[in-house]
Amino acid sequence: MAETKAAKKARLAAEEEASKTPNLDKQRQEQLDALTKGLSGISATVSGGPKSGTSVSTAVTKLTFESAKAMMQKAAEDADYVGKFSKADVEEFMREFDIKQNSMIAKTVTISGSKSTAPVTAGEATKTVENTAKQEFPSLFKPEEFASDFIWKKINFKDEATLGAKSLDALARVRGIVQSFQLLGVSDAEAKAAAKQIAMGKKTEAEYTVELQKLAKKEYPQFADRFATDPTLTTYDIASPIIDMLAKTWQVDKKTIKMDNPYVTKWLRYAGPDGKGAQPSYNDLLIQAKNDPKYELTTEANENARDSASALARAMGWGI
Repeated sequence: MAETKAAKKARLAAEEEASKTPNLDKQRQEQLDALTKGLSGISATVSGGPKSGTSVSTAVTKLTFESAKAMMQKAAEDADYVGKFSKADVEEFMREFDIKQNSMIAKTVTISGSKSTAPVTAGEATKTVENTAKQEFPSLFKPEEFASDFIWKKINFKDEATLGAKSLDALARVRGIVQSFQLLGVSDAEAKAAAKQIAMGKKTEAEYTVELQKLAKKEYPQFADRFATDPTLTTYDIASPIIDMLAKTWQVDKKTIKMDNPYVTKWLRYAGPDGKGAQPSYNDLLIQAKNDPKYELTTEANENARDSASALARAMGWGI
C-alpha cells in the first residue's frame, strides 16, 4: 500500500527528531573506549617495566697532622719507644696510613629494584613491589694496629742502648728461654727477632717455647719423647736434677750452675754425634762432683777431712 502523505510527513518528522537526540548506548561505548585508552597510557607511564639501581658507598678515616701525631704518641707510649718524632716522621706516617687504608676501604653496595602494576579498573590503586639487597664489605684496616706496627718498625733491637724498658724486659726473658734449652742452633739475632715479636704482642712466650722445643728435639733426640708429652718442658727442666745435686754438693746457689757446666753437659749430651752414647748415672756424677776442687771448699768436705784425720790419729794411738 502506498505511503500516504500524512504517514510520510510523520516518518520524516520522527527521523528529524531522532537525528537531534544522541544515541545513549553509542555514547556510553565511546566513553568506555576513551577511558580504556587513557588507562593504557597511564599503565605504560606508571609500570614502564621493572626498575633497578645499584649504589656504592665507602668510608675512610682522614688524618690531620695533629691527629696523626697524637696517634703516633699513643702508640709510642704503649711500645715504650724512647725516640722523638720529627715533622718528616709524621708526614711519613700519614702517607703510609692513607696507602694502607686505601688498600682495604670499607664498602657498602646497595642493589634496589621496583616493579609497579597499573590499575586494571577505574579507582584501583597502583601496586608497587620494591626489593633491596645490601652487601657490606668491612675494612680490615685497624688504625691503632697500624700505628703500633709503624712505631715498632722504628725500634731497633740490634741497638740495645736505644731500647725502652718493655723491649729490654722482653729481650731478657727470651734470652732466658733460649738459655733454658741450651741450643746451639739459635743465634742472638734470632733471639732478638723473637723478643721483638713478643714485645709487640704478636707472639707469646709459650709459643716461642714450643718453637724452641722443636729445635731441641733435633739437638737432643734422646729426649724427644719427653718433649712430646709436655709442650712446656725445657732442657733445663731435664737437667734440673743434676743442677740441684751440684748446688747441694758444692753448697752454692743453683743459679750459679750454668747449663754449659761440664757435669750438666755430660747429663744432657751423652748421646754424642752418633746418638749411641750412654747417659751417666746420677750416682756417677755425684762421685765426680765430690772429686771436683769445688767440693773441697765446702763445709761437708772440711768436716769429712777433719773426721778422717781424727780417725787416723786415733788409729795411730794419738788419743784424739
